[in-house]
Amino acid sequence: MEYRKQEWFEFREKIIERDEDMCVRCGRSSVSGAILQVHHKQYLPGKKPWEYPENFCETLCKGCHAAEHGKIPPLTGWEFLFDDDLDDLSGVCEYCGSELRYVFYIHHPKWGVLEVGTVCCDNLTGTYEASRKRKYHNREKRFIGSKRWKLSRNGVQNISQKGISIEIVPVGAVYKIKMNGFKGKQVFATTDNAKKHVFKVTENEQAQKYLQYKGDL
Repeated sequence: MEYRKQEWFEFREKIIERDEDMCVRCGRSSVSGAILQVHHKQYLPGKKPWEYPENFCETLCKGCHAAEHGKIPPLTGWEFLFDDDLDDLSGVCEYCGSELRYVFYIHHPKWGVLEVGTVCCDNLTGTYEASRKRKYHNREKRFIGSKRWKLSRNGVQNISQKGISIEIVPVGAVYKIKMNGFKGKQVFATTDNAKKHVFKVTENEQAQKYLQYKGDL
């Protein structure tokens, strides 16, 4: 019942006023509809809630407070790990429940790993990492299925990409890439795998640099 005592109400108001009537994590205020609470950052044995030093306390909204105590996933502090393309809507965002094809794995030191979608990944990490990767995957998919790819009689597929003449050359049961006449050493099990590699090295301009110095692709 200590949180119903007058001493606590007065201490609580003092902390919230110090923090300018807003959550120190997300910036929401009571004016915007947030329910503000005072969070004790560290437990001090034998101390009443209002006997804590002020620097041991902070103002949090109800959501951020719940996240801090592990009741719901935190809204901040997440780090992007890696992503995966499931090829269909077989995934589910563990934060909002949406169906997913593109899954982004994020990590929080107090929560662990979550599998989330593009929007949730960007919101929780505070970056555009997922959006950039989603756009990359979409461009890659269009490139692989592009009608610009031409098939010659000897089974070679060719295209011009960013000023580079590219060929996917069958070598027995595998494929190699030739760019501006220079044949690479890497082998690929499928033409799609070869095209993915072509897209990557032309997007990051690795191909252009190698060709400039006539290196192996």
